[in-house]
Formats: sequence, C-alpha cells, structure tokens
Amino acid sequence: MENAADALQMAAAVLIFVLALSISINAFGEVRQVSQVLLDYNDREYDYTYVEENTDSSGNVLTERLVSTESIIPSIYKAYKENYKVVFRDSDTAQDASGLLGNDGVYRQRNAETGQPEPVYEIDLNTNWGLGEGQTEDFIMAILYGDDLDNFLDIQRTFQRNSGIYLNNEGLYDKINNRKLKESIGIYYQGEEGLTEEEAANVPDANKTEKRVITYTPV
Repeated sequence: MENAADALQMAAAVLIFVLALSISINAFGEVRQVSQVLLDYNDREYDYTYVEENTDSSGNVLTERLVSTESIIPSIYKAYKENYKVVFRDSDTAQDASGLLGNDGVYRQRNAETGQPEPVYEIDLNTNWGLGEGQTEDFIMAILYGDDLDNFLDIQRTFQRNSGIYLNNEGLYDKINNRKLKESIGIYYQGEEGLTEEEAANVPDANKTEKRVITYTPV
C-alpha cells in the first residue's frame, strides 16, 4: 500500500514536471516569435539586395545596393533633418528621370526667367524656399502621396501661390511602388560645386559642410 502511494506521488511529480516543461517551451517559443517580429520591424528599412561592387574612373568604390520603397521613403523623410540630397535619374549618365517618373518629375518649379513650370528630379530640402517645419512636412507628404492626402488640394494651392512649386496629383510612392531601384550613395562638400579640384582644395575645412547624395536609378 505504501509503495503504491509512493508510485502515485512519483507519477504525479513526473506529470507536473512534464507540464511545466511544456509550458516553458511554449513560452520560449512565443518570446522568440515576438523577438523576431520586432527585429523584422526594426530592420525593414534595410531590406535590400547587394549588387556587384562598382568603381568610378578613379578606382573609388561606389556604395550601391538594390532597394524598394521600404528603403527609399525613409531616406526621403530623413533628407531634410540629416542634410541629404535625393536624386532620381534614368541611368548613371542621364540628366533626368523622365522615363522613371514622367515629364512632371518629383514636382515642378516655376522658372524665374520664363515663368513656366519645369520638372525637378531631386529633393534637396535645404533649399526649401524659407518653408517652416510644418510646411516642409506638408511638402514631403505631398510629393510622396499626391492627391491620396485628404488636404492635398489646399497644400497644392499654397505651394503654387507662395513658392511657385507645382505638386503632382500622382505621388512619388505610386510611381515607384513595386519597383527595385539601384541606390548609389556619395558625399560632397557644399560650396564646392562648380569649383576645380585646385580651387576646392583651397577651401578651408571650417567652411566645408558635408552633404550626402543618394541617387536612385532603375535596374
């Protein structure tokens, strides 16, 4: 009788151990899944495929990768605060991106001499025409999503009237969505544009402002 009681106690202990082990394994599995979801969420901006290493005429390695809207849109959001310049081109040697974005560009801007709106294929918000922070955010949202924004017409009229900027009804997101683009990253110093190498070398370091240029071209 006493042995039977001991056996029942041992069996109960084994069942409790197995139950506790099962709960622990299940809990660890759920933690791992949650951790993976958080990692995927944090890393989604960097979901890309590397392309072959490339060099320029001087042998300098160019930083390139294949990206989609998940990487392009955050880069545009960061363009203003982190002093980026975002450029779209049909190829490495092209002067515009009319094939990729159409003849209306990212947006159009009134030419001071002709008075006609001309397409612009780059985003450089440090030449933001004296816009306040709220207006800059409106500008970014409008060029990205166009008339999908509820207040797009108001934003469109305001920019056209005050800054000579013509915002497109079709946003940049719709134009490049579901496409892979080659992203090339370079750096230059503001104030050296148009200077010869000798002239640029004589510019004091204190007067140089580093600026990152991100160029997107179709593949």
